[in-house]
Amino acid sequence: MSKLLAIALLLLPLINQGIYLATAWDDQDFFKYCPPSQCSQHGPEVRFPFCLESSNKSSSSCGCAGRSIRKLACSRQDTILFHPVLGLYNVSAIDYINSSMKIIPLVDPCLVLQQKLVISRSSSSPQVDVINDEMPSFYDYFFDSSSSTIVHCSREFTPAAAHADSIAGPVSCLSNTTHFFYLVDGYKDMSILPLDCKVFPVSDGVSGRLIPMYMLEDPMSGTPFSLSFKERAERMLSFAETTVYWFGGNCRQCELSGHCAFSSQRDETFCMPDP
Repeated sequence: MSKLLAIALLLLPLINQGIYLATAWDDQDFFKYCPPSQCSQHGPEVRFPFCLESSNKSSSSCGCAGRSIRKLACSRQDTILFHPVLGLYNVSAIDYINSSMKIIPLVDPCLVLQQKLVISRSSSSPQVDVINDEMPSFYDYFFDSSSSTIVHCSREFTPAAAHADSIAGPVSCLSNTTHFFYLVDGYKDMSILPLDCKVFPVSDGVSGRLIPMYMLEDPMSGTPFSLSFKERAERMLSFAETTVYWFGGNCRQCELSGHCAFSSQRDETFCMPDP
């Protein structure tokens, strides 16, 4: 019995290697098993670092499993990007060389935010007096390093000049003659606001109140933060097409001469030269 056990232990690594070889593929076969896809003939090509939710190729071997921020979806012939708070956006174009895509909201983001606040008003979520919080690494790939917070004030006010670029509002679709809502930089302290202002919870927001903001400027440019928070917040709430960016990493340089791919064996990206 001990001899059989010893033989079995010797064979186990070989058996495991055989299973591994049977379930993995060589890096050069990446686009064979994870090919580009489209929602329609004229829709943008979807390939790594993105996957389509409707595709059965969006497995861990294709580099998208567990990374829902990289997963796009099809709605009829539209390619859809989902913002966790502001809802659905139609993707009209994807530029892999510049790590950017053109998107337009399917519903006015300000009206979507209004619904999120209505849900929050009927919940038991407490209002808080501190804005400071950290964005989780989950958002670092596609979203700006900053976030916004909804603040409710009982009166309209004009921000101090030193903080004017950190506050947007009052937001027209949320405010009326007795209630005034502002978007405030999520990393600013409440001391920049009047004493009667309170942070308002947002359903689906990070930590219950933070609204992630897409990168609206190329992070690889010489001036990636030339837009103020106020300008970015106003653009995020506009019902118009805009260009957003993602962190391309090594993929950006690779796309100049080939395509960026993912090695499931090494758990990292690599460059696939054009044929």
